[in-house]
Amino acid sequence: MKDKLTSPNVLALNANWQAIDVYTPQKAFCMMASGAAAGIDTSGGSMVPLLWEKWIVLDTEPGEDAAMTAKGPIRIPRVIIAVNYRFLRIKTEPLTHETIARRQDFRCAYSGRPVRRKNWSLDHVIPKSRGGSSSWDNLVIADKEVNNRKGDRTPSEAGLSLLHKPQAPRRYMPGDDIRRKFGVLFREWEPFMK
Repeated sequence: MKDKLTSPNVLALNANWQAIDVYTPQKAFCMMASGAAAGIDTSGGSMVPLLWEKWIVLDTEPGEDAAMTAKGPIRIPRVIIAVNYRFLRIKTEPLTHETIARRQDFRCAYSGRPVRRKNWSLDHVIPKSRGGSSSWDNLVIADKEVNNRKGDRTPSEAGLSLLHKPQAPRRYMPGDDIRRKFGVLFREWEPFMK
């Protein structure tokens, strides 16, 4: 019983129906009882948000996860909506030597050869002295020898060419983290994990 209530297995959505986190049933029940969340009832084939008063009187099917109370079983929701929470934390990778190298699969931006940390250097495609910025679209990892040859010139001036145009990595949504960490635990999660 305790594990059933304390294992994270309730998908939480914001008020725009976007996946934001996975909660324990215990937290989901507290949010629902306080009016901060509604449970999504999928028993009729559609998705119907229900506030606590209606949720606690839902029938439970045999074998369905339920919390036993003095008044009888209460269905554990698979999905809840935080009714007043509209935010969505969009995450981006930090701009570091390591993340730039990972973006390039640890290869020199000009030669394509694999480079070890001790042999790479950070290169501003458009040199800082020429107004180049320290941004995702202007920073690459280059083999030290190649970067020394490039010096304070643009790639074309140095007779080099970029193998791939540098760009910021894709922003990722909380749903991406949830999918990586938990997978899709229940069919009720599927519409929100795309």
